[in-house]
Amino acid sequence: MILYLFLLLIALPFIEIYILIKAGSVFGAGWVILATIATAVIGGAILRWQGLQALNRLRSDMQQQTSPVQPVVDGVFLLIAVPFLITPGFVTDTIGFLLLIPFVRHAIARAFLKKIKGSIDRGETRIMFRRF
Repeated sequence: MILYLFLLLIALPFIEIYILIKAGSVFGAGWVILATIATAVIGGAILRWQGLQALNRLRSDMQQQTSPVQPVVDGVFLLIAVPFLITPGFVTDTIGFLLLIPFVRHAIARAFLKKIKGSIDRGETRIMFRRF
């Protein structure tokens, strides 16, 4: 898993540069730069709005003494979306915008929790404690 993440981190800049060059040759450099800036600004605005919504839901759940799991999960995914949205490029912007869609966030969270639960049920999860 770490190897795949490492390969992705190495390949992603090359993929982004290739797509930006191709888009620049088709649409022109000015339009590509404008689109890159526009996606960052729009993504930031949506991120701010959804972040405030998640924070308000968290406060509401805490006041009602209900489980604040969903607002916390939303907040984590919004934090993950930030670097994707501020990194210039169409691939990272697409990933960032997908993480801003609540349905996509919830589907990823369900799949992730299902995988974790499966590994716990199979006894493949180890919890390590350290004293500092």
